[in-house]
Amino acid sequence: MLGIVSTAILARNLTIREFGSYAFAASFLAFVALLFDFGFFAPAARLTATSEPQSQREITGAALVLYAPIGLAYCLVVFGFSFRVDAWFHVSAGHPLRIAALFAFAVPLIPIVQQLAQGVDRLHIASISLVVLQALLVVLLVISAGSLSPTKALVLRCLSVAGAALCAVVWLTPSFRSLRKWLAELVREARRYGFAVYVGRILSIGTYNMDVLLLGAFTNARSVGFYTLAGSIAAAANLPVLGLSTALFAPMARTRKIRGEVLVVGGVLGMITALAAWVLAKPFIELAFSNRYAPAAALVLPLALAQAVRGFTGFYNTFLAAQGEGRALRDAGIVLTISNLVLNFALIPPFGAMGAAWASLLALVANLGAHVVFYRRAVESDDLHELK
Repeated sequence: MLGIVSTAILARNLTIREFGSYAFAASFLAFVALLFDFGFFAPAARLTATSEPQSQREITGAALVLYAPIGLAYCLVVFGFSFRVDAWFHVSAGHPLRIAALFAFAVPLIPIVQQLAQGVDRLHIASISLVVLQALLVVLLVISAGSLSPTKALVLRCLSVAGAALCAVVWLTPSFRSLRKWLAELVREARRYGFAVYVGRILSIGTYNMDVLLLGAFTNARSVGFYTLAGSIAAAANLPVLGLSTALFAPMARTRKIRGEVLVVGGVLGMITALAAWVLAKPFIELAFSNRYAPAAALVLPLALAQAVRGFTGFYNTFLAAQGEGRALRDAGIVLTISNLVLNFALIPPFGAMGAAWASLLALVANLGAHVVFYRRAVESDDLHELK
């Protein structure tokens, strides 16, 4: 809800083209942040899920120490890319990214904090920190209303992310004892399966989020703005299912199968929320964001269905990650990558934002099929091992 409020403030204080440039720059930051994990933090989450409380704090501390040079490298990479973005895409995002890079150290830390919170089975830390992020952003945007620009809005977003990340890190109460031991363990586990999980996440989440970048390359900032707005509404509708699948990480690290009733509840809930988002999209957009953004309503149905499929796939993805099935996640990511790229390049040039929306849905259906296949293989392998 707070995210919708912040988006509404931006939409009403920026032109459609400026809002599209801001949305593109924010998506660019999030996309590049996915690369800055390198496979160290999935093992950290899994190790904490199976460790005693004191060891959990030490693993968390080691993970945060490991993140420090990664966060710095992220800022430098974003700063470097900012000089070429405007030449590659039909947006004006170079200057906002260049300035925001100075404040973007914590952007890749948010998903890492969520993984660590999953591991220690204290997911409320990540959830409340996201509320803090959006609350800070709303306050800063309200204070700055009337003088907003894409650059200022992006900097305010980065500052809000930094505040939320600091809140989460303090709340996790990391311990920096036995650093050498746990750093060596994280590196070892990253080599064993963490890097494969990382590759799978890049291929799946990275290519799924690439649609905004491709829209920026093939269309214009206006289309990016409509698509991003519709995507935020669809993503909000998927939150109940996403929350359920995310919260099950620690239990799934200690079980061999996904409970059938969980899948039923997730599937039904996802379809209900997707249809509700579609029905309410147009009046809500006109009320919250103004009539200027009414064309975005047509994009909500395929994007909401895509989010429902993505939420349902999350149960299988969480299980495979909790079980350390890095190869399966990597292979599922390859399926999504190929289908997503083929569909985006086939549908975006002729159909623009609508093509991107349907490409996302079809690619995620293919991704779900791959996850189901690899999940069944993992379960059958466990059953066979137990029989032996």
